[in-house]
Amino acid sequence: MRLRSVELRDFRNHREIRLDPGSESALLLGENGAGKTNLIEAIVLLSIGRSFRGARDSALTRRGAKAFEVRGLVEDRIGAMTEISVRGGPDGAREFTVDGEALPRLTELLGRFHTVHFSVEDVASMNGVPASRRRFLDAALCQLEPAYIGSLREYVAALRQRNRILFLERRGVPAEEAEWAAWEAILARDGAEIDRRRRAVCVELEAALRTLSDEVDPGLRPGLEYCDGAGAAGVDERRALLAEGRAPDRRMGWTMLGPHRARLRCTIGGEELSDGASRGYARLYSILLRLALARIFEERRSDPPVVLLDDPESELDPRWIGRLLRLVPRSHQLIVTACRDLSEMPKRFRRVAIGSPALEVTAA
Repeated sequence: MRLRSVELRDFRNHREIRLDPGSESALLLGENGAGKTNLIEAIVLLSIGRSFRGARDSALTRRGAKAFEVRGLVEDRIGAMTEISVRGGPDGAREFTVDGEALPRLTELLGRFHTVHFSVEDVASMNGVPASRRRFLDAALCQLEPAYIGSLREYVAALRQRNRILFLERRGVPAEEAEWAAWEAILARDGAEIDRRRRAVCVELEAALRTLSDEVDPGLRPGLEYCDGAGAAGVDERRALLAEGRAPDRRMGWTMLGPHRARLRCTIGGEELSDGASRGYARLYSILLRLALARIFEERRSDPPVVLLDDPESELDPRWIGRLLRLVPRSHQLIVTACRDLSEMPKRFRRVAIGSPALEVTAA
């Protein structure tokens, strides 16, 4: 898959910007504050339909503008071109179109343009609370297995309803057994499916992660393990566990069993990232994990994703950047941002400086 071009209008700090990488890999150079990360954010928005920073449309819209627009032209492995656009603003709903046709649901966007991205926010998420790591898995699975989003949506809706029952019961409003059972049946069914898919992709990711890390430094020994409270429990067993857990859940006021409580254990050099791994190691792990995900995309889809690395060399040992970039096959289009030339840069990169003719920019 290739990003042929991308245009931004009134997006973040850009009034207007256009990048035409064609089918090439590119190094996008610019000072801090020039909007490099904003460009990466816009490209990912065309892929997954949301900001990887969790930003609302009011934050995405340039100050003083009424709306923003991002438009991209992408090419798949057989050369078919697709135009994807997104419009949004503080006062209206976000709208997606593909080749001029409006998409009624965000789920119809997923799977059309595959990307794998790394940003400084990813380092924080790997070092942060368990929910951040789960979001990484969920975002990956929504692109790899679009059917996954159905299970996730139904699970979240049922979880919200069961927690509402718990909230009301603590205030003296009891629920009927049938209502408990109905929501627990959905939680058991979709919870088992979510855990199964997450566990399977973690096995794939860890295998790819270790293969890639051996080419960078055999001593890294990265690990990835999906840990959930229900283990291999089936649907009926999960339903029984949820029923048995009503009393303690009443005391806590929320549902304590299920994939919304799962943990993702991330280790490098034998250390958990959140238990003292250095910032450089945490960044290295995060980049390797994204490159492992790109390998899985290529294996499953036979069409490699566009790989986006935002300022990867910052806080990274200079000896690693060249090795990391060489891990990305020529079959992948790679777009990297940096403030200055990298310590080591593959010859296939096209250097694009903000303000050059190759990147038409009108900054705010």
